Amino acid sequence: MIRTTLLATVALAACGRSQGVEDRDLGGLVVAPKQEDTRIALDRAVKDPAELTRALSLTKRQVDAVLGLHTVAVSTQTIVEEAGKPVSDLSDHTTIELGEAGSFHAVYTNSADYGREVIYVSGQLYLKPRYQRWHQRAPEGPDEPAQIEDDMYGAIAATWDLFAPGAELTDQGAAQVGGRPGRKIAVKLSPSPKKPPAEKLAQRKWREKRTIDALEGVVILDADKGVPLAVQLVGTVGFTRDNRRFAMKITLTSDVSGIGVAATVKSPAPEDTVATPERLREVDERDFLLQGIAPPLRKNPDGSPVTPAPAAPAATGSGSNSKK
Repeated sequence: MIRTTLLATVALAACGRSQGVEDRDLGGLVVAPKQEDTRIALDRAVKDPAELTRALSLTKRQVDAVLGLHTVAVSTQTIVEEAGKPVSDLSDHTTIELGEAGSFHAVYTNSADYGREVIYVSGQLYLKPRYQRWHQRAPEGPDEPAQIEDDMYGAIAATWDLFAPGAELTDQGAAQVGGRPGRKIAVKLSPSPKKPPAEKLAQRKWREKRTIDALEGVVILDADKGVPLAVQLVGTVGFTRDNRRFAMKITLTSDVSGIGVAATVKSPAPEDTVATPERLREVDERDFLLQGIAPPLRKNPDGSPVTPAPAAPAATGSGSNSKK
């Protein structure tokens, strides 16, 4: 799973994962929360940060259901400073293009020289870490391709979640993005920011005492369904770790383009692709070891869980692709 720049930086302020915490109790960090299908109240979203939160928390699959074919680009930069001096600086960029019949091509890169590219076409996933070869396999379950899209799109929701308690909104009327009618919302720092909500997890307790010290931006929501068409946010979040005060400066830009236009999505050339028969083995091990603790990841074609069983022995010899 790709972690957005925001989550990578927040690791600076948070502890490691506590032992004994089940996936479902990790506040959406491992198991994504179920999204409501309730329509976004647009007239409310232009003035109420809570309703705008619902709009900016929509998953990629929910946006796809509204917009159909399109391309979305999301870029972030996160700079952490202590006493005005940079501690870390990380930027990233994600592009997701939708093709015919549910296919897509997604690319993620960041300034730390990490990247990931995913193609889903004709029922097959092609996965490529940056600078490596493509790995081909079938999805582990019917939901995996959509989950990959959701993960790669997640920076918008994660960034807004940090800023929301300090936001004040102003309705700026009609706007258009790629020929599609929208509603423009100006975002600025509220003169009376709300107290951040309580956090259940020890890893996220630092967020309860964060301060939103600066915030400005523009959000354009679809005039019919309320899904985000364009997002520009610039803000600063203050937080404390080990009795040291830090400022996290975040910039996010997201734009939708090519609405109604199918991207050309093709599988990689066979000579650039290796099969990954071992990919499911670690999933089998995880499901077998976590019986009764967490639901199995492997699914049958109808979506029902596969009964956990011990993983098959790893393949050996010259035919194995495990080290390619």
